[in-house]
Amino acid sequence: MVRLSCFYLLTIGRFFDIIINMKNVEILSPVGNFESLKCAVNNGADAVYLGVSDFNARNNLVNFSMDELKEAVNFAHLFGVKVYLTLNILFKDDEFENVLRVVGKALDAKVDAFIVQDIGLVYLLRTIYPNIVLHASTQMGVENLEGVKFLKRLGFSRVVLARETPLSEIKRIKDNEDIEIEYFVQGALCVAYSGNCYLCSLLADSSGNRGKCKQFCRLPYALTSSKVKKEGYLLSAKDFCLLPNLKELVDAGVTSLKIEGRARRPGYVGEATYIYKNAVLNDFKYTQNDLINLKKEFNRGDYISGYFYDDKIIYDKAQNHIGVQIGKVVEINSGKKFNEIFIESKEEINKNDGLKFFENEKEIASVGVQDVQKIKGNLYKITTTAKVSRNCVVRKILDATLENEILLRKRKLKVDAKFFAKVGERAKLVLKCGDVQICAYGEESLVLAENQPLTFGEAKRQISKLGEDFYLENFDAEIENVFMRKAVLNEIRRQAQDKLKTEILNINNSTYSKNMQKSGKNIEIFEKNHEKTTIFASNSLKELEKYTKENQKLIYKFENFNAFEIKSFCKKFPDCLLYLDMPVLISKQDYDVTKLLLNEISNLGIVANNYYALEMTDRNKTIVGVNMNVYNSYAVKFYVDNGFKDIIMTQERIDFESIKNSGANLFMLEEYYPEYMFFKHCPIKEHLGGNCLNCLFEKGVKYRLNNKSFEIVRKKICSCQFILKDTKKTYNKISSKFSNVIEL
Repeated sequence: MVRLSCFYLLTIGRFFDIIINMKNVEILSPVGNFESLKCAVNNGADAVYLGVSDFNARNNLVNFSMDELKEAVNFAHLFGVKVYLTLNILFKDDEFENVLRVVGKALDAKVDAFIVQDIGLVYLLRTIYPNIVLHASTQMGVENLEGVKFLKRLGFSRVVLARETPLSEIKRIKDNEDIEIEYFVQGALCVAYSGNCYLCSLLADSSGNRGKCKQFCRLPYALTSSKVKKEGYLLSAKDFCLLPNLKELVDAGVTSLKIEGRARRPGYVGEATYIYKNAVLNDFKYTQNDLINLKKEFNRGDYISGYFYDDKIIYDKAQNHIGVQIGKVVEINSGKKFNEIFIESKEEINKNDGLKFFENEKEIASVGVQDVQKIKGNLYKITTTAKVSRNCVVRKILDATLENEILLRKRKLKVDAKFFAKVGERAKLVLKCGDVQICAYGEESLVLAENQPLTFGEAKRQISKLGEDFYLENFDAEIENVFMRKAVLNEIRRQAQDKLKTEILNINNSTYSKNMQKSGKNIEIFEKNHEKTTIFASNSLKELEKYTKENQKLIYKFENFNAFEIKSFCKKFPDCLLYLDMPVLISKQDYDVTKLLLNEISNLGIVANNYYALEMTDRNKTIVGVNMNVYNSYAVKFYVDNGFKDIIMTQERIDFESIKNSGANLFMLEEYYPEYMFFKHCPIKEHLGGNCLNCLFEKGVKYRLNNKSFEIVRKKICSCQFILKDTKKTYNKISSKFSNVIEL
């Protein structure tokens, strides 16, 4: 793709140059609508990600229609900005015809890449369009080299790493695998591993893996244990900001810095893009004012550095935007309807600003400022119907002046122009933008001027009116004593503009034609009879001993990994197949310890709950686990074609009767304790205190949401993973086509 120089016109009227991808680091911005797209592009985005009306993880947004998608891609591509289409949900069998239609239209529109989650869709797209550019969504939950290697072999050119991925693992991936790494640097932090949060799905039939998350994590919970009782937003994670960590990320190998926030307003998109772009262009330097402006646009809980430094990630006082603290209430004059609130503020307060008032860290009022007066110094008076108290903390959640500045920034492409006007010849205008050069001509030959010849100044004045997308940088002309009507000159300029835009788009789109080449191959999915069997699962090896008949498959849902106990069990029951239920995400040390044990014991296998585990041992000793989210017949076929025969279907709600097994042994959870969330953070440290050297973990830590009770379970090899689990067993009606899994 041609990369073109561009510039911004700031609200203060100052120009400065920015070279796209100057440091080969991509700023990737979220786009929920066309206004946000313009804000992203105008503020320096190198790429944007967006969704169409269906089939993406933000189905609660308006998104883009298929008709708007072409316009959106053209707008972005004019400025050399790439467009990635999100298809990052799980698909039902009867949706594939429609999603393939969407993909075909998106390829026609010259979309640059597709962000996908569903392995069934990956399998289908890779078969039909061998050259299609696929990015592995963060919903796939990959956080280590082993998982990346598996996805690279499937043809992914980029992986969007899980937010939980540590810096050391990013370095290990980059040192050992040639693949683009995309990493979230700003925005909302999911409290649970993306792709493996089932809270809304199982409690409200509103799945995050289907783009319908209801954010139950943002509701108030109660926690009880033998040590403490606590209430608040106990699962609501703070927003994260990695602006101070950009150099570390880029040095580690991250090539795309991703901003979260397709559901947020255009001003947030614009300012976050602008600040991160400028940081990259200025050797990763930033100012405190940059952080303040980011917080004004959106700030939940005052920022943390994700999972980089073992920060406490939960903000239990509030679950929404709290902005930045600017002062306090010093006096109140209460009226029958309106109240005068006097605020001592270190920042200006202007009309259309948004303010929130807090007492004991709890929000008590929110005000859109309309009537404001500066009394003197730092003292302001606002008139409002809101009721607040003296000494309330005041926080600014919307800065109208900043918002206006963001929306007025404009990105334009530099153009050099040379104009020729000679007697007896047609007028000629040459426009050059980057490496693109075009010519436009007048329709008729020019004649000698009798009294009003065309001047250099007039020609430049008219040709400089290049519209919203271009800016005249240099102008030269060869003008003889000719007469030329202004309308004719303007028509030549308009033709040249259109021709230049078309040529830039043709060049920027030309590299995507290979994505359209179809293979002509089809995938055959079919139904095949198989023997009905039962797999028993338990967190107790002693409990599993009751079911150790010959060739019986048993799943050990260990809480504390003990290699000696596992070896003893396998030795005692050599005809039984024991499968370790692997954590969703895992450290390298955990991986190495487990791998060593698998190499030692012949009748030991694993339940793979993430892509890293699929090649830890032989495929005939691997069960594709429930957390792999096998949701459709194409996902089943993918695993069958790759040598996996035992598959536990997702616990998401689907029409199991429609699934074709393609010869696999398919299992459903019949009796089980639902596992709703998987945590990287330690809820014990968050709410009970202590640390890893002084671990205060205890069984019996419970969360409550209204009348629903959950418990915290720890799963530990060398490092800990915590699970939000139901305290009561669920009983499913098993389809006649499936075998069952029973948790003891």
